[in-house]
Amino acid sequence: MTFQNVGAAGWWPRRIDRAAGNGACDYKDGTDTWGGDCCMKKQATDSMQLAPFDQEMTLLLKAIDVKQLAIYQPEAQSGNSWQRISDWDRRTGRSSNLWFTQKGDGSATFPGDLTKNDCVGYLSQAPLFSCSDYFCPNDPGVLHRGFSGSKLIVFLASMNFDDASVAACDGKSTGKPGPWVAFVASELIRDGGRKWNGLCNCYSKTGSVGDGCGEINVFEVVMDDNDYSNREFASTGVRSFQAGHVGGAVCGSGCDRTAFASDVEVVDACAKTAYRAGPELVVGAKTDGCPVWRRPDGDRYFFILLDERERAIQVGVIHPSAIPAPAAALLPEIPASLPRAAVDALLALRLPG
Repeated sequence: MTFQNVGAAGWWPRRIDRAAGNGACDYKDGTDTWGGDCCMKKQATDSMQLAPFDQEMTLLLKAIDVKQLAIYQPEAQSGNSWQRISDWDRRTGRSSNLWFTQKGDGSATFPGDLTKNDCVGYLSQAPLFSCSDYFCPNDPGVLHRGFSGSKLIVFLASMNFDDASVAACDGKSTGKPGPWVAFVASELIRDGGRKWNGLCNCYSKTGSVGDGCGEINVFEVVMDDNDYSNREFASTGVRSFQAGHVGGAVCGSGCDRTAFASDVEVVDACAKTAYRAGPELVVGAKTDGCPVWRRPDGDRYFFILLDERERAIQVGVIHPSAIPAPAAALLPEIPASLPRAAVDALLALRLPG
């Protein structure tokens, strides 16, 4: 799926470290979900290149079995080469420049298999975040730097597991086995409660769905026991102040996995047909149908590419035995660096559905 025309001048609410009554609280001066002070200002940007997704972002992972993971960013000056700045490989057990937490402080160790419970995992860089004017919770696990500017996340993973084996994170209720991969504004999870501070966070400026600091539900299998749910399909949606909610279609209870050929990855949930090529969604303009993913059976390479130069977000799923030529510079080797031409090739991909 290709999201185009990403980025716009505008603003979102930002929680800052100020006491109640401070003049800087020009968006909200009140209380948070738990009764503490909530000071929020209007955070403006005049950037048209990917904003607000050019800000620091944190990767969220739940109920997915990861085998390899790497994150690339362009060199600071020319941008002609993208460097692998964080990585992990189950075969060696070694990781570089990442910090992972589900509960508590976390560590530089990434477990990979996240299918044992429904805890949300937060993956960022190893260096600590300098709070400065930001609000920072008493939660060291999320006080690490996110990924700003252009970025490419790629990982080899599987969504195959026994649903009943996924325990609840609290150890008491029934586990929710729906896989979830999201890429969200780092400040959103710092606003308190690791995002779930409903009365004081940057997620929305109007109270509608996500028109704030930026969240991408990259792969979300909805299993909420309602008509929107279907274990066999995954949703992708982009949310920010630019246009609210773009994409995010669900196949719901009326979709049948077996109605599509075995090699189909992307389907139109409205037309109940497979795409001939990867669908395009233009922020603020038209959407090519109602695209959703058929839940992969077995290992896949998943990638998320956010590029400032082209103002685009590209999300892809690639079978390890069917790597297309435009992705050959990246897969399966996942090298230490990529030329800009390899990034452009990924952006140009319109894989058959």
